[in-house]
Amino acid sequence: MLTPENSVIDAMLQNVRRATDTNLKLQQDLLLGWTRFWPGFSGRAENPAGSLSNAVSSGMIRLAEAQRDFVLQQYDTAIGMLEGGQNGNEPVQPAAAPPAAKPKAAAATTAPPTGAPQATASRASVAEATVPEVTAQASLPALPYRNIQNKVAVVTGAASGIGEAVAKELAVRGAKAVLLVDRSDAADDVAKSINKSIGRAVAEAKVGDTTDEAFRKRVFNDAQENYGVVSICVPAAGITRDALSVRIDKETGKADIYPVETFRQVTEVNLIAPIYWGVEMVARIAEDRKQRGLKRWEPEELIQGVVVFLGSVSSQGNKGQISYAVAKAGLEGAAATLTKEAIFHGVRCGIIHPGFTDTPMARALGEEFLEKYVLPYTQLRRLISVEEIADAICFMINNSAVSGELWADAGWHPPA
Repeated sequence: MLTPENSVIDAMLQNVRRATDTNLKLQQDLLLGWTRFWPGFSGRAENPAGSLSNAVSSGMIRLAEAQRDFVLQQYDTAIGMLEGGQNGNEPVQPAAAPPAAKPKAAAATTAPPTGAPQATASRASVAEATVPEVTAQASLPALPYRNIQNKVAVVTGAASGIGEAVAKELAVRGAKAVLLVDRSDAADDVAKSINKSIGRAVAEAKVGDTTDEAFRKRVFNDAQENYGVVSICVPAAGITRDALSVRIDKETGKADIYPVETFRQVTEVNLIAPIYWGVEMVARIAEDRKQRGLKRWEPEELIQGVVVFLGSVSSQGNKGQISYAVAKAGLEGAAATLTKEAIFHGVRCGIIHPGFTDTPMARALGEEFLEKYVLPYTQLRRLISVEEIADAICFMINNSAVSGELWADAGWHPPA
């Protein structure tokens, strides 16, 4: 039997058990943190349970579990000694401390590895530890970017502005591949810059006209052949051709009407093309599901894809932007319709309405225009950064509970 004195020791041992469980949870959380900041983990495979599959990460988890099992063994041994003593009064030897190699290996998990030698050392530590063999796969919490990690993304207008920022952010958050679509050759430089900063080949440039149907299909074909089915689409390409819808010529007194050819050009780039880039992705996902014998999407399958359209605060109406405002307002209806149709295949659809953002398009309006007509009516009294919009878009992609429209306007309210 346990005496009151030995019960104190029992309580201490119970605390040790709880501490080892806490240590296991801490190391799991550290691994999740590394997936965001250390590119070395971004190339790992993901099993159906959503846990990490990587030689280093698996070794660390096994070591943490082995530490816990070792303490449990020591606890059971100590309890047996306590209960087996004569009258419970025989002196009890303190439990042996864990081998020195264990704290050293645990300490290694507090800082990200900086290269292959450290990863090798971690695996060696696991192999050398004299602890029970653990074969069960560790169960980790839900991944922080489930709808982004290991996914294939297409971003149009990715050579600059919001499109470039979104492409970078998707790569940072663990996308398997990001195709940068733009009519400018600058997309090549952006892709190289992303790959260099991330430390892996994730970005690939596709130069062409986003309004060209053949080019669009070729991009999706290449993506599917080289990386897999595209499941993230952010059609961010856009243009402005601003002018009043009616302007009186001071010399002739005649009215100049906004050219219909220009109107068609703006709506073709800003409305029709984005819709069909989104629809193209939905079609590819639907075909893939059909080939795998799947019908209506069920929640247990998790989200199959996400489309985020780029709207604008101008969709509420803005002087001098008759064509641009119509195009952005039209995307609201497209998003609302597509989200009702595409969810049958497991695809979500939404639209974000950025305010005046620090992009080449906004800067083209001129500093005088911005200072007079934009900043005074913005609560933040500054242009929004492209990184802020990119973060909001990734939020819409990753959080499956977010639907409909998101306004990222920095509190801009134009005068009547």
